[in-house]
Amino acid sequence: MKPTKFMTLIGWAVPSTTAGYLLPKFVANGGGAIPISPWNIIVTLPLIGIILLLMAIPMIKYRGALKARAKDSTTQRPMPLNPFYAVRLVLLAKSIAISGAIFSGWHIGVVWLQLTSPVITPATLQNVLALIGSIVMTICAIIVERICRITDDATGADGQGLKSAPKTAPNTAGEPA
Repeated sequence: MKPTKFMTLIGWAVPSTTAGYLLPKFVANGGGAIPISPWNIIVTLPLIGIILLLMAIPMIKYRGALKARAKDSTTQRPMPLNPFYAVRLVLLAKSIAISGAIFSGWHIGVVWLQLTSPVITPATLQNVLALIGSIVMTICAIIVERICRITDDATGADGQGLKSAPKTAPNTAGEPA
């Protein structure tokens, strides 16, 4: 699985920013109120990111033990993690990163609408806090996804780098290669 790219997150955030700006604008033009993020979303969004980081603690410990073993080869190899847990963790991190980008885009659009309106209300602070919470959620998910990344081995089985191509004998028999 490829890591989540920054452009993928931007690709999800831009349409949700547009929706976060235009939909409340149409509602406000029709006489309705601009949506305000409730306090439970303000608390829940960063909490999701923090819980995801807590779920990655076994992976962080395992990677730290592998680095310590690389420095001191006399230490014992750490017990490997359950690969299903690692896959679930990276999939969860990827989905949280994308949903965090969508929430961030929505809140950017709503905050942009509120800041460009003639009257700035105290409710703008709630949307700004929700924007910060969704950005925290996205950053935590990207960090966890990078933690779960498999590192490339610097050497192959023969002790040479992986970049070196295998040497083959030249074709001298006149047969097509």
